[in-house]
Amino acid sequence: MATVTLRNIRKSFGTTEVLKGVSLDIADGEFVSLVGPSGCGKSTLLKILAGLEPQNSGDVAIGGRVVNHIRPSRRDLAMVFQSYALYPHLTVEENLMVPLKLRRLNRMERLPGLGHLMPGRRQKMHRIRAVVEETTETLKIGDLLARKPGQLSGGQRQRVAVGRAMVRKPVAFLMDEPLSNLDAALRVHMRAEIAELHRDLATTFVYVTHDQAEALTMSDRIAVMMDGEVLQFASPDEVYHDPADLRVAQFIGSPKMNTLPGALGSGGAVSTVGGYTFARAFDGPPQTVTVGLRPEHLAIAPKAPNGRAIPVTVRHKENLGSDFFIHANVGDTGHTMIVRTEPHTAQSLPLQGAAEIWSVEDRAVVFSSDNRRIYASDELRGIGAADLALAPAGAAQ
Repeated sequence: MATVTLRNIRKSFGTTEVLKGVSLDIADGEFVSLVGPSGCGKSTLLKILAGLEPQNSGDVAIGGRVVNHIRPSRRDLAMVFQSYALYPHLTVEENLMVPLKLRRLNRMERLPGLGHLMPGRRQKMHRIRAVVEETTETLKIGDLLARKPGQLSGGQRQRVAVGRAMVRKPVAFLMDEPLSNLDAALRVHMRAEIAELHRDLATTFVYVTHDQAEALTMSDRIAVMMDGEVLQFASPDEVYHDPADLRVAQFIGSPKMNTLPGALGSGGAVSTVGGYTFARAFDGPPQTVTVGLRPEHLAIAPKAPNGRAIPVTVRHKENLGSDFFIHANVGDTGHTMIVRTEPHTAQSLPLQGAAEIWSVEDRAVVFSSDNRRIYASDELRGIGAADLALAPAGAAQ
């Protein structure tokens, strides 16, 4: 096991700058996910860490040792690819043995026929089979050893690919979107298996994905990347509930956070479209802002119980079984909001009918025009955990 450090990594392809000075410190045994939209540079960063792609500048260190000029095979890392990269002509057992044979057998011992006559080969192969057996027991794939990859399901091929990485006992595992080829139900199952495997092995995992659900459910920390930069590197809870950047708030969460244009006035009062003002004061000079509200932190009904609400028109009801997502237009402003609610509430809301939305969790967040977070004045003083309380126009002083 080892720490992984990326310091000011820059990478360009021609005139296109893909990574713009990325720095990360990954602790020994930590599960870190690199998450972001396609083209943000996360897979390129993983390849640079693995040694498969050279950086233009910056340092890669593993266990405190800079490995910029050390070839991939000597970095003691194991990589699991999206395509699994299994040898189709070899059985599962033979696929698992490949990295061990390359590492433990010399050239003569690997020769077909003649290699079997080399002294010491039998003892080495015995130890190799013991490692393979231990790995197959951990992954529960012992009954697949005689099969070839073409005879396996997607989930089984995934386990074999992970097993081939495990047999090397690397200091860290690198995974590049390993679940993207699986169906939705199997992805959920494999998320749990990979998270459990990480706990059992207590080894550093660096996991690349564009699927925020994978990042949120498996990771100790998440690095949210966009346009070649890390916007936030924090725990899943912090990234979700305390986003430092508007782009993080909109990317993490399904459906994404509702955003409404607003203004920060004198005295720290924030108002949104329609003249609705939030009760808490915010720290900053007068400026244009964006106000964000998560769908699950809102409520909707034909009439709000406390008179503090945003009037909307119900446009669409999305049935998810246990929950509904209500899509609503905010007056004639051209803005829409999504509210997560229960089926019996959704049934009381006719399509194209009037309704009212209000905040029940008091967790709105405010961002400046440069996408950075603006905190409430009492938050900066360490008072209270909630963000905002929705109030009628004129409520803030």
